[in-house]
Amino acid sequence: MVSYEDFELFLREQECEEAFHRAFRAHNDATNMDPQLWEASADAATFLGRAFRWSETPEGRDFWQQIDLLWHRRCIGL
Repeated sequence: MVSYEDFELFLREQECEEAFHRAFRAHNDATNMDPQLWEASADAATFLGRAFRWSETPEGRDFWQQIDLLWHRRCIGL
């Protein structure tokens, strides 16, 4: 099972942890991402695609699409 810590480590490795949390809070009315919310999500591999609207971030859709692809690969490998 992919843990919240795995996800946070992945974001740090991709140097997008701050961008993810900023976008997540903006899209979800300042709700912080945390382990409990992670556990409530149905599927870790698809979480990033459901966390916020990629096109509504400064990084844009293409950036998050690449990060999502890497995340899917990481989840398959775990």
